[in-house]
Amino acid sequence: MLTPYDEIELFGLTENGSDDLPIPNDDELQTRAVGEAFEALIGTLQGTGLASEVEPLAHAFATMLQRRAVSLDQAADRQKVKARALIASQDGSEIAEVELDQTTRLYTILQEKADALKLMAECAAEHYETETGEHYTPVTGDRTTRRAMETGAVFEAKKLLDAADRAEAERNKVTGTFIAVAGDADWIDSAPIWKRLDAALAKCPDMVLCQKGSRGAEKIAAAWARSRKVPQVMFRPNWPAHNRRAPFLANDEMLRAKIKGVILFGGNGIALNLATKAEAKGLHVARIPKPEPKRDA
Repeated sequence: MLTPYDEIELFGLTENGSDDLPIPNDDELQTRAVGEAFEALIGTLQGTGLASEVEPLAHAFATMLQRRAVSLDQAADRQKVKARALIASQDGSEIAEVELDQTTRLYTILQEKADALKLMAECAAEHYETETGEHYTPVTGDRTTRRAMETGAVFEAKKLLDAADRAEAERNKVTGTFIAVAGDADWIDSAPIWKRLDAALAKCPDMVLCQKGSRGAEKIAAAWARSRKVPQVMFRPNWPAHNRRAPFLANDEMLRAKIKGVILFGGNGIALNLATKAEAKGLHVARIPKPEPKRDA
């Protein structure tokens, strides 16, 4: 069970929502966000003087989701193009690496949102067809949601583009000695982290830093890697697919990448999970305790 501390690390402290929060799973999106909303709107109008408005309102509901999904998809594509350009123009500077990391993160967020809206749009379209007996066609553009598009020539084209993306990723694959870093989200003292990572780099000059992009210790480690020109590989949790299991599955993905060791700074439940699994595989785990807070004299 996650502790309140783990909850804060996973979801942050926020009242207004955040891109860092997980996206609802597919069942919640289809059943609650669309199905219940559709029933509340349309079901209320059936058998009343507004029954004739069911068809146009149901169509408008599906179209609203469709348009937003397309808009997010286009925004994600722009970030994808930008990321490719940044990869090609990398000069090793910290500014360039930070910009690439930010662009990649924004692309991931936008694509996850677009996929969620596509699923909702297709669900709304199916509700429209069930309710009215008519085939749903958007007012503008094509019906390009997830289930509608994965047929015929469009499906084959999508597979081709995915293969091209995988080939590009393969060309940019980082090689070296993979060392994983994990730790507390509230770690603020950079000195012991930099000292320990400098020692690791001295032993492994081809070191590649692996981390999940969390706050605190991992953010400090990322800054160290940029300063020392050490390559980084991110294993970001897939929140939309795995919800609260996402960071633990990201740990498993990191282990499958054949890391050679783990450096643990402090250690919350998620970080300890990585350390325990690594030790079970016979990997070396260096545990660095968190410095005691300084007390006023």
